[in-house]
Amino acid sequence: MDPCYYFEQILKIPRMSGHEKKIADYLCDFALKHNLECHTDEIHNVIIKRKSNNNSAHTIILQAHTDMVCVSEAAYDFENKGICYYIQDGCYKAYGTSLGADDGIGCAIILAILANPNIKIPNIEALFTVSEETTMNGAKKLDYSKIKGNKLISLDGTSEGVIDVSCAGFTNLCVSQPITYFPCHKKTYLLKISGLLGGHSGTDIDKKRGNAIKIIGEILKDITDVQIISIKGGTRDNVIPSEGECLFMTDSIVKRPKKYYDEYPSINITIEKVKPLKEAMRLEDSKILINFINQLPQGVLSYYNDKTPKTSLNLGVIKTTYKLITIDISIRSSNKEEEKECVKKIFKLANHLDIKLVDSKPFFSFQGKKDLHNKLIDTYEQLYNKKVKLQHVHAGLEGGIFKQNLKDLDICVIAPNLYDIHTIKERVQIESINRVYNWLIRVLEKY
Repeated sequence: MDPCYYFEQILKIPRMSGHEKKIADYLCDFALKHNLECHTDEIHNVIIKRKSNNNSAHTIILQAHTDMVCVSEAAYDFENKGICYYIQDGCYKAYGTSLGADDGIGCAIILAILANPNIKIPNIEALFTVSEETTMNGAKKLDYSKIKGNKLISLDGTSEGVIDVSCAGFTNLCVSQPITYFPCHKKTYLLKISGLLGGHSGTDIDKKRGNAIKIIGEILKDITDVQIISIKGGTRDNVIPSEGECLFMTDSIVKRPKKYYDEYPSINITIEKVKPLKEAMRLEDSKILINFINQLPQGVLSYYNDKTPKTSLNLGVIKTTYKLITIDISIRSSNKEEEKECVKKIFKLANHLDIKLVDSKPFFSFQGKKDLHNKLIDTYEQLYNKKVKLQHVHAGLEGGIFKQNLKDLDICVIAPNLYDIHTIKERVQIESINRVYNWLIRVLEKY
């Protein structure tokens, strides 16, 4: 019944993303030991159900993911070894690896509630999903016919006293355009951008860190007769590009622009003449590509009243092969209408510029309702005499997938205090674990 006890048991179990069978076996054994209904599937999602002991007609879903991000300062067999942990300064920490408190601690708090016979609770559906840190296939492939509740409390946040009440949907757009090379006898140059800070296209998109692809486009726009040979930049659609380069031909005088250094002090821009090549894209095709890069928005497009991003766009990746240019774009939004409008604008822009949009992969958002988060707020403030912060998360959470499959679902996300997640400095505060456990118990008792 102590969440720290269950967390320490979970720490012993290897549970890297895609390898969750051992933690699923532990959860099923837990359910058997406590005479609880249990379901699992071929990818090792687990659902454990506990019936109400106070004649409540309500069903509350408690959710956490079983996998963890695995990083270490030295070689470590995460597939077969658990986490070596210690306690210091009131926190659980790991020896040279990530701790996996994201979201092992969420799993532990849920298990402590399921195991506690002394609390009066409604019907509980405890949902433990796999691969949240990679593919989110656990949420995507879950058998939702087994879920009856319409209120879900996820334990996958990062800060105590903060309630995530919405997350952004995510749409990936892959644009492509066939290219043909023609003889060209202009001078050949190589433009390189590096040193930008990059970052996550959700949590860092409002920090004005610069986009290497956009800067390349701006520089090329000022060269009147530029003909592109090749261009590349970025690594993933959900990462702000910190580096990029373009090989091009021109007879114009080319100078390194100085205007970017004041806005991005860490940037490094080089333009150098290189060994002449004999072929390039046509001038007209190069202009189409450059115009598309420049006309495409980048960064936050709209905000909530608290200045949290609501809708944003990231030009994530561009690359050329001999016959094709591909561009990966991501849109995040907590507002479906704004997201649709943004996609529509890109379609129009791509169509106008004769660039074919070839793919779109939506990832869904959620927006919590007031009943659940009001109970969480009131209970926390009564217990601890502290204000609660409601937060809009400008990134994708499993809640978006849950919401898509359970139409009338009310969702909130909470957690104890986690620090430096996904790093070897990851830690979780023990006092905060216990406060969140007690908070959640009191909320459940109100149902």
